[in-house]
Amino acid sequence: MKRNSCIRNRLKKWFPSNPLSYIGWVGILGIIGIFFAPIFSPFLLFFSFFPYTKMEADELFWENVRKSSTRGFWTTFTVMTITMLVLLTRGICHSWFGDEVKRTVIRENSVTMGIFTYEQYMIVFLLMFLSMTLMISVFSISMFKFRKEKKKTLEKVEE
Repeated sequence: MKRNSCIRNRLKKWFPSNPLSYIGWVGILGIIGIFFAPIFSPFLLFFSFFPYTKMEADELFWENVRKSSTRGFWTTFTVMTITMLVLLTRGICHSWFGDEVKRTVIRENSVTMGIFTYEQYMIVFLLMFLSMTLMISVFSISMFKFRKEKKKTLEKVEE
């Protein structure tokens, strides 16, 4: 019996009761991104999930997670939709009224690509970078706000 409780205590130290904190380990991809691939640098924001380790995962907490994730989703969805419509309009206007599309040929791989197409790809790349950063930031800020409200409510109840 004593051995089982010792094992449980060790497991509780390694595996917290709040499963949301496990998402923090994805932040390691951000460290890899700093050194090798800058596209992975927004993954550093996932380290903001580690503070949830010591928070109790009760019903109110999961309700706040649901609200925060919904805010993050709709904010990112709106920004991406507007940006994609701007890119579509830009592409149509450029192809109908723009200059002649210039071509770039990479001889070793024999790839032909329009310059405008490359610009569009870079904008979409930046949009993906922005969307991930925006979603995690809105989620984290919302959770912080809800946690602060919960503390104020508990302080009022105690008084």
